[in-house]
Amino acid sequence: MLKPLTTLELKLIHLVEEDCKRTNLELAKILKIPEADVENLLHILEEDKIILKYRAIVNWEKIESPEVVALIQVTVTPSQGEGYDEVARKISNLEEVSTCMLVSGSFDLLVEVGGPSLKDVAFFVADKLATIAGVEHTRTNFLLKRYKEGGDIFSGSEKTHRLPVMI
Repeated sequence: MLKPLTTLELKLIHLVEEDCKRTNLELAKILKIPEADVENLLHILEEDKIILKYRAIVNWEKIESPEVVALIQVTVTPSQGEGYDEVARKISNLEEVSTCMLVSGSFDLLVEVGGPSLKDVAFFVADKLATIAGVEHTRTNFLLKRYKEGGDIFSGSEKTHRLPVMI
């Protein structure tokens, strides 16, 4: 069941999402409430699994990283009584999967996967993803460069050091 949130709780969530390094005192000053209230609200939001994790956004373009990232479009035949949820749950439980989302359009799920090489990602798709009951079709797109993620711009005019991939 969805939990209705107050305007204050929503403001707090947006502030933490924007910069999770803000202290409770800084958040309290912005929201004009006591620091103890901020601490209590954050605790409740964490307990209710509304705030799941605090994380850094890393600009991987600034460092050498051997990891390959793929965005995989997955077409699914939904199961009776479960819809897309059962297939999405199985996909989400795979270690290589970092993101799995139900989307509208010409495919059903968008899955983000990381691996040490193109070959490893290809074998993941062939051996693990495509063999899940309900998965009808996959289309793999390899990530070449991120320009913006989560509202944060990574780079604009810098040239990529990665070679284009021909599949």
